[in-house]
Amino acid sequence: MSETPHLLRRITGAAVASIAAVALLAGCASSSGSPSSSGSSGATATINFQTSWIPLVQFGGSYVAAKAGYYAKHGVSVKILPGGPDTDGLALLASGKADVAVSNADVVARANEQGADLVIIGAGFQKSPLAIMSLASDPITTPADMKGKKIGVPSGDEGTHAAFLAANSLTDTEVTSVPVSFDVTPTTSGQVAGQYVFATEQPISAEEAGYKTHSMLLADYGLNVYAQVYVVTKSYLASHRSAVEDFMKGEIEGWQAYVKDQSQAVDLTVKDYGKDQKLTVANQTEQASLQVPLLVTDTTKAHGLFWMSDSDIAANLKTINALGIKASKSLFDLSVLKDIYQGASSIG
Repeated sequence: MSETPHLLRRITGAAVASIAAVALLAGCASSSGSPSSSGSSGATATINFQTSWIPLVQFGGSYVAAKAGYYAKHGVSVKILPGGPDTDGLALLASGKADVAVSNADVVARANEQGADLVIIGAGFQKSPLAIMSLASDPITTPADMKGKKIGVPSGDEGTHAAFLAANSLTDTEVTSVPVSFDVTPTTSGQVAGQYVFATEQPISAEEAGYKTHSMLLADYGLNVYAQVYVVTKSYLASHRSAVEDFMKGEIEGWQAYVKDQSQAVDLTVKDYGKDQKLTVANQTEQASLQVPLLVTDTTKAHGLFWMSDSDIAANLKTINALGIKASKSLFDLSVLKDIYQGASSIG
């Protein structure tokens, strides 16, 4: 797996490194030409869907939606575009080269703060996968366990670390931060007591190397931002609303199928979309399973996948503001999901 400068960039692709480009492009954005026609009219709309990273089971529900025909069922033709460290999905949205993109709620907020006009229409991961991984033999199970210990902090994630300490009444004099990368060696070798990771990825690598670990999600202790959010420009949503809704219907059905059984998503990832990544079925199966609790919460059980409740939005805004980013409730638009679900908790 490619190593990246810091975890936040890993979630969002290159957006963190070049957010200024989004603001620059926002003023001259052009439509990608996708028609607003949809399945309800019998015509086919085209959606260019920009993912935030290289092909992994992280996007498995979308792969299922394409393979199982859920997009086509709702009258949309979808091009799933892979991301990576040099791909700025938000800038591609602003330029009209992508119609819908996946990002992180705080990164979208930062882009808007700098002049973009983006809106989040759904949240794939209700909980951020960011976590502190420690060895199971000496686990960090609560923030209080970090006192007096060395914690690995990836370069660029110092702000997240500071916000997490503040959210849990800890100071940087009580916890020693040590620069680390994406590799798990600092923890497995005992150089640090724990390090910031993706709960759905690095712990698997440690397990494959023979180490049992424990992951403490930051989201469970006061620092949560939606991850894998669906983002569009406000202008695109206004002019292509029916196409966006039909795309989201296909996404919902694809991820509903994923929640029930991850095997098809794994197969498509390893043998098709990610065939050049040298992925293994075992690794992707484990990651697929670990993602389910991030997708399915009490909120989504009651209202459907991708739903964004008022209380969860408030919690997100609290975290975003703690990270030094100004944002308001207008960052989120629930109207698309309301129109789709019509009070139900599933579709199809």
